[in-house]
Amino acid sequence: MTNIIAAILKSAGQTANQPHRKKASASPLINRIKIYANLMIVPVLLLAAWQLLSSTGLLLEVVLPSPWKVLMGLETIILNGTLAIDLRDSGIRVLIGYFWGVVIGLTLGLASGLSKFIERLVGPVVDVLRQIPLYAWIPLIILWFGIGELSKYVIIAKAVFIPVFVNTLQGIRGVSKEYIEVSQVLELHYFRLLTKVVLPSALPSIFTGLRLGAGFAWMAVVAAEMLGGLTGIGYGLLQAKDFLQSDKLIALMIVIGLVGFLVDRVLKAVESSVLHWRKGFSGEKQ
Repeated sequence: MTNIIAAILKSAGQTANQPHRKKASASPLINRIKIYANLMIVPVLLLAAWQLLSSTGLLLEVVLPSPWKVLMGLETIILNGTLAIDLRDSGIRVLIGYFWGVVIGLTLGLASGLSKFIERLVGPVVDVLRQIPLYAWIPLIILWFGIGELSKYVIIAKAVFIPVFVNTLQGIRGVSKEYIEVSQVLELHYFRLLTKVVLPSALPSIFTGLRLGAGFAWMAVVAAEMLGGLTGIGYGLLQAKDFLQSDKLIALMIVIGLVGFLVDRVLKAVESSVLHWRKGFSGEKQ
């Protein structure tokens, strides 16, 4: 009996001394499902609270209709084709304005980052101009360019230019001094220094400017279309307000948010593909 007890205790001691085995990691599919489930918690809770307040009569339909009525309003503008027309026209305006805002912002940002002289010329002017809200620029832009398509492109390009310029300049100025010193030791030519050291180091900040600019472009096109024109998301919002169609109004706001979210996701995917070498902190493990 004593021998049996001793054998049991010895076996238990060996088991205790063995390192704990790691739990089998969940499959990628299960992990992805968990991520999407976590992302949906807050939206579902907000929708439930919204529906509850609407059902109890605490919210007036003309002020904030129920989620179901908003869904019906979205279905209406989809079926009658107005949403497709508005998205097409707004999308074209955003693409044109975004292109010119990025081109001008990148050009001046790179030039200012690579030349102290150009930064002294351009930097203070941009710093002053970016303090002026976009809505304060709109009357002057309309005075100069009218209420046609050109003024809309200018408004969008102006909104995009600022974040692209600032982040490009900061990205170049943020290049590590050690990298420059090593390149000098290796006697790299200026062009190789620019393409192999400066631009790769500045790319994360440049992509931040591009993503911010895309968001500002969608906000700017809504403001521009509210001032003139007969198509576009902004015009649809203004028309829904005039006719007290709050369901259509909120449906269009949701569409704007979703489109902006998708554009940001696309740019983020491009950023991850281009900057696949970058490893950064991704938050605490949950």
